[in-house]
Amino acid sequence: MKALQAITRVLGQAALASLLVAAGGAAAQNTYPQKPITVLIPFAAGGALDAVTRPLGEAYGKAYGQSWIIENLGGAGGTIATARAVRQSPDGYQLLMASSGQVSVAPFVYPSLPYDPSTDLVPIVHLVDSTAVLYTSTKSPYRSARDLVAAAKAAPGSIDFAHTGSGSVSHLALELLQHETGARFVAIPYKGAGIAIGDLAGEQVPLLFTYVSTAKPMVDAGRVRPLAVASEQRLASLPDVPTFAELGIKNIIAKLWIGLMAPAGTPQDIVDTLSRQVNAELDKPAMRARLEPQGLEIKGGSARQFQDMIASDTARWRELSQSVNLAVQ
Repeated sequence: MKALQAITRVLGQAALASLLVAAGGAAAQNTYPQKPITVLIPFAAGGALDAVTRPLGEAYGKAYGQSWIIENLGGAGGTIATARAVRQSPDGYQLLMASSGQVSVAPFVYPSLPYDPSTDLVPIVHLVDSTAVLYTSTKSPYRSARDLVAAAKAAPGSIDFAHTGSGSVSHLALELLQHETGARFVAIPYKGAGIAIGDLAGEQVPLLFTYVSTAKPMVDAGRVRPLAVASEQRLASLPDVPTFAELGIKNIIAKLWIGLMAPAGTPQDIVDTLSRQVNAELDKPAMRARLEPQGLEIKGGSARQFQDMIASDTARWRELSQSVNLAVQ
């Protein structure tokens, strides 16, 4: 009888401990956030990351009562801001709006990266994907990507080509184009797509790989035009613009992923809460109506799914780095 009572007492204690752990997690979920959340964007204002962060932050503030304080810090393909982000307090109130360049690609671009994406950052939620599109000024002589390649091959190194920083998808798309066609351009780095698209519209540079969300205002104003999309299929937001493959230029596939990450050490219950909250906002029809017309493909999903996607994307760029020059010279 005493043995049975002892077993019952131990089981009761274990059940109570489990309840306390569950209650602690539930409490964290019910109380987070308790103050505004700082979200660092690793590029100058006006790019694809802004196009996601600002409407999502606005919706999050309305839903959960705490605003997102958005900071833009460009430079070095987004790695300057990422290095700063990983040094912040892992309390759930310092987040990074990350993208492919700083996480999947940076290890193959920078010989001494000031952070390790695999250990210094925690995935929260994969927000959207966006395909790189080749744009030119409406006053440029290039009517198609084929015309452009022919001109560059006839006069190597004579045509400027803007990109949004070493290791950015904008830069990698340019490297892929050179590798696959043999054309040679003069690469002009910028701190962000917003600045670059302004110079493209102003005819300071003739060419740029960027995204529908970034270029749309200038396209609508009749100042820039798309030449080709770097994806397997045409984009629903640009149905009349051909893929590179349709123009006979193979293997030009360049997509940007954007997702929310936090410094390593951020409590798992906060990561799970944030993931659930942000997924709920992504799923709302109003959010889809804002993001999808800008060429942004909504993804969502768990933190683990995001982590697996990053691993797969990193492996792809590792393979490409063996044949395409990605490293900063």
